[in-house]
Amino acid sequence: MAACPSCSNAAPDGSRFCPFCGGKLAALVKKPQDPLVGKLIDNKYMVLERIGTGAMGSIYRAEHQALAKQIALKVLHRHLLTEESQVKRFHREAKAASRLNHPNAIVMLDFGQTEDGLSYIAMEFLPGKDLCRVLFEEGRLPEDRMVRIASQILDALDEAHAAGVIHRDLKPENIMIEPLRSNPDFVKVLDFGIAKIRDYTGGENSSFKTATGMVFGTPEYMSPEQIRGEELDGRSDLYSLGVLMYQMASGELPFSGDSVLEVATAHLTQPPVPLVEKVPEITPGVAAIVASLMAKKRDDRPANAGEARAALVTAWETAARAAVERKLDSERVAEARGRAPVDVPVESRAEAASEARTHIVPAVIEGPQGPVARSPSDAPTRAPMMFRTVAGSAVSRGRNWKIALFLGLAVLAVGAIAAWAWMQHGQ
Repeated sequence: MAACPSCSNAAPDGSRFCPFCGGKLAALVKKPQDPLVGKLIDNKYMVLERIGTGAMGSIYRAEHQALAKQIALKVLHRHLLTEESQVKRFHREAKAASRLNHPNAIVMLDFGQTEDGLSYIAMEFLPGKDLCRVLFEEGRLPEDRMVRIASQILDALDEAHAAGVIHRDLKPENIMIEPLRSNPDFVKVLDFGIAKIRDYTGGENSSFKTATGMVFGTPEYMSPEQIRGEELDGRSDLYSLGVLMYQMASGELPFSGDSVLEVATAHLTQPPVPLVEKVPEITPGVAAIVASLMAKKRDDRPANAGEARAALVTAWETAARAAVERKLDSERVAEARGRAPVDVPVESRAEAASEARTHIVPAVIEGPQGPVARSPSDAPTRAPMMFRTVAGSAVSRGRNWKIALFLGLAVLAVGAIAAWAWMQHGQ
């Protein structure tokens, strides 16, 4: 359990703030060996170790005995079994996860209850790290990595919202990063424990609104309408993702405080420090998307996750292409300056032209149609090409003059011989 340093009350594991006074909680106290480790759950799953604990339940690495396959097993805390609302919430998580069929959403494998009343959810086992640990170990992330992670989260949200599921608790702890050969940051969105499911049949669950007086979520990532307890739609998740992107890019949360009230008030009333001030080198288009996701009014945010993803990818790819073009232009300018003088004084241009001929003429070879360049990549800029043409013309003129002189002397010799023969014949 976590102990509150202000009021000394105990709070559920995984809580950030004291539910009694609202103060920040102290570090968790280690518990003794978990009694479920080494047990066989529902005659199918052998529990190997506990890998995490939350407010609702504990997560275990287990093995499916029949398939000899590792899975993740989430077991509801025993003391919550008597609370109907918590049991329903646990069932809702199973139902929400079962609706999703997307590579970036956690896959639910099974749901059931043991003979002694323990409720569990069996899910795929992910060997990676959650985003919370990644940020703790590495600090703020490079922009390309942040965009790669955020675009996958948006993909998962787009699928969830289309299936009528709103997550309502997006935070680093609920984002798993799994390194794959094809993608070093493959994302899985976890924990739909407080997800709201919309029943399009118009039943009692057709509204996204929370129960009166009840607000669910993590304060640092909650949207203004979620804090106010209003009816929610998918744009609430987009706000939470905007906060998460801000944190990934800058290494800091946009709003913080010593109590839940301070954090909630900041989300409702204060604009965040612009991301471009925190990270001056960030792409302006990407920073603008983060700002739009964190708009206080939901109508000022993107209409849905698909639209937000398209805008994010377009902004990033446009900036990446522009960066490549700037680099190529810089290389071309540097190459041109290395081969042709720039801003050369008038009195030294003749010397520069001579030097240019020295470097450029050897780059020309004789072809069937005259001098040609060795390769397009070696072709100099426009001014050196002029020097090359002048040099080639001079060589050609020198060769033609020698041929003309030789032919003239030959004609004179033939004429002289003809005159001598004619005189001999006359005698």
